[in-house]
Amino acid sequence: MSALRYHDFHLTGYDVRKSGSEIVLHLLYDYPSCPREESHIRFQSVELYHFVHTGGAIILDIVETPLSQVFQEFGDRIQVWANQFGIQHWDYADPASYQRKLESQGLCAWEISSSIGFAGFVIAKSIDDVTDQFARHAH
Repeated sequence: MSALRYHDFHLTGYDVRKSGSEIVLHLLYDYPSCPREESHIRFQSVELYHFVHTGGAIILDIVETPLSQVFQEFGDRIQVWANQFGIQHWDYADPASYQRKLESQGLCAWEISSSIGFAGFVIAKSIDDVTDQFARHAH
């Protein structure tokens, strides 16, 4: 896997694809007296994600974090989301059981932080740089 490029990149958008099982972040590094650079980061086999305040986001970091940390911070909300909106593979009475199921399936969590407003996480099987796939079709 090539190094992911995201630090100080602007989030220009993101796509939710393949019925929600894939998310691609579209990032742009565009500052005066620096070469303009795009980066596209894909999460695959997405189970759950949560993004807030995406407008104007400048990404600082994308860090793999233990599922337990995500569930400690968001467990109550995940329970509400499952009850109100449905979560595809939720069939448990509590977030701890759901967390154990995700861990047994080898899913990981990534926390995304920003210098401006944006915060989020993605629970998925993998993350990779797919910039070359977008560069080929850019014309």
